[in-house]
Amino acid sequence: MQAYLAVSKVLKTINGWTLKLSQWVVFMLACFIFYDVGMRYLVNQPTAWVLEVSEYLLVLIAFLGVATVQSQNKHIKMDFFYHKLLSRTRLYYDALFNILMLIFDFVVLWFSIKMTYSAYLYDSFSNSLLETPLFIPYSIVPIGILLLFLQNLVDLWGIYYKFLKFENWQLEVRS
Repeated sequence: MQAYLAVSKVLKTINGWTLKLSQWVVFMLACFIFYDVGMRYLVNQPTAWVLEVSEYLLVLIAFLGVATVQSQNKHIKMDFFYHKLLSRTRLYYDALFNILMLIFDFVVLWFSIKMTYSAYLYDSFSNSLLETPLFIPYSIVPIGILLLFLQNLVDLWGIYYKFLKFENWQLEVRS
């Protein structure tokens, strides 16, 4: 139980950092777009870099925020029937969902690492004026998915402890 609490605390700290980073990135993104619109319509000199940087920043926001959203259980879900289920059935449902998410996370993590490594190995660059080395924006995906994978593991671990607590409570009630 103490290992679960320690890992959960570390992951919560990391999620807090990624949330703050995502918030700053949203602010930077808004400033970049404001600057680009001003340059385009006021001075008639559009920038060449804002579109590409904005795309990379949007990917960063999405993938760094996904583990935090999972930790707070704020993903979009159909919970109309979920709240009508018994507590024990909800635990089984949550466990199944987290197992399926772990499989999905692993597949996406595997292929995103392969894609990032391939971009690094073959020295791939973007076809824009910035010529960004593509392994840099590609690396955002495996980092975010790794955090999501770890969060799903912690959630599954927590469900296991809830299930044990539920079973012990049921044994006390029957006695």
